[in-house]
Amino acid sequence: MRKLKYMLFVMMIAPMIIIGTGCGGDEPTPTPTPTDTTAKDTVLAGFKAGFDKYELVLDNNQSDGHYRAADGKTIIFIVGYSEKAGGGVVDGKGEVEIVFPGKTTGSFSQSSDDVTLEVATGTPPSRIEYSYDANSNIKVNITEYGEVGGKIKGTFSGTLKSGINSRDISGGYFEVVRSADQ
Repeated sequence: MRKLKYMLFVMMIAPMIIIGTGCGGDEPTPTPTPTDTTAKDTVLAGFKAGFDKYELVLDNNQSDGHYRAADGKTIIFIVGYSEKAGGGVVDGKGEVEIVFPGKTTGSFSQSSDDVTLEVATGTPPSRIEYSYDANSNIKVNITEYGEVGGKIKGTFSGTLKSGINSRDISGGYFEVVRSADQ
């Protein structure tokens, strides 16, 4: 009788164990990941200030390039925001102003072409502004100079000053829309 009780007990529990463990894999069914079809902001400018790398998504209301007929120079304004994206990229605001003679492609330098470059990083109270001086050795290379509404593209570099400190600005690049001549 005792054996019969154990036998009935085992027969009642066995299906629960088999059903609980089941046969087949324990992997969950994969859920499809949604695809994001919205357009991402494009990095159109960047530079390195010392070891800090900025990759800027431009503020289109403040960034442009235009020719100033009064003194025969082109002025490029770049204002944008950099977000950490790995590879040493920093979070923060970056601004660049480049002035060079004419309205054409070519290579320009501070020593021979009266080129100026100014860079600012961060926001107040931690904003740092870098300016050119006689020893800045600024180089600007304009690779594309489109018509009004087109693009102005190029690269830049130089050693700029902030107070008594110097900072190498290297690997600079930009692509801005050309506004109407002024």
